Amino acid sequence: MLMFLLVYLALLMTIFLCVDLSEKLGPNGSWVFLIYGISLSMTLAYVYNIDELKRRKSIKKLVYKSSNILFRHYEKKWGMTEPQIKNYIAKREELGKRMDIYVFPYIRRFCNLNEEGRKEQETFLSGYLSEDEIIFVYRQIYSDSLMPELNKYWRKRPLSEKKPLLDLLFKLAIVQDGIRNDEWNLLMSIMMQWGFNKNYIEFYKDRYSPLRTEFDEFEYRRSVSTEDHSVSYLKPYFEILGLDENATDEEIKRAYHNLALQHHPDLPRNAARIEECETLMAKLNEAYEKIRK
Repeated sequence: MLMFLLVYLALLMTIFLCVDLSEKLGPNGSWVFLIYGISLSMTLAYVYNIDELKRRKSIKKLVYKSSNILFRHYEKKWGMTEPQIKNYIAKREELGKRMDIYVFPYIRRFCNLNEEGRKEQETFLSGYLSEDEIIFVYRQIYSDSLMPELNKYWRKRPLSEKKPLLDLLFKLAIVQDGIRNDEWNLLMSIMMQWGFNKNYIEFYKDRYSPLRTEFDEFEYRRSVSTEDHSVSYLKPYFEILGLDENATDEEIKRAYHNLALQHHPDLPRNAARIEECETLMAKLNEAYEKIRK
């Protein structure tokens, strides 16, 4: 940039000289002035481009150096590999800026609902927060009067920003033994407050209902069918749930829930087998639906 300013000043000085020279040369003077001006403009553009390239190169070098410092810090502090660090940073960026204001209050509310699961919560949150931030979340007290304003803020945010935080809250709710009724009701309330449409709400209900610790019949949206299915037809579906054909309604629900707690793809412990779990959950959902009809 300094080089650009110096050349620009030189251009202004030479303009005055060219004007004086064009008057002395008469009619040909304008051509001299034009040719000189074009040449100087090209020189100025070249110098500016060189300066800009140097500036960008220095910025890239600084960013690379900063990234290396960050990687070395996390490698030394937590023993994280570079891919793990990149994944950690990407997940934090998805949650937006000022997490202490717009994200931590929601995390704190869910942690309060299940204080017995603190160990599992901390393990899960370590993928998003630093150790100091996790301590801060547990110590900080947020007023209930703050939540309406935060809900208004998130309602105005685009779906691309709301969904990562909602996903985090669902996963935080299931880390120990599944989603309790108070957690489920809070999640449903948040989706309504944030302006999620009916299709998204139904998607989350279908995906996470198997992990509820208490069952509400209407949540599963299973209509009673008039079809007459023989026991032999249903036997393979009972076997998928590990039951015999004489299982009670409560036993069916409990078996479905327990298997979901083992194989749901959003459980942190299943992070290395997501595709396998997606397939298993599809089979479990189909079996439960067929039996419940």
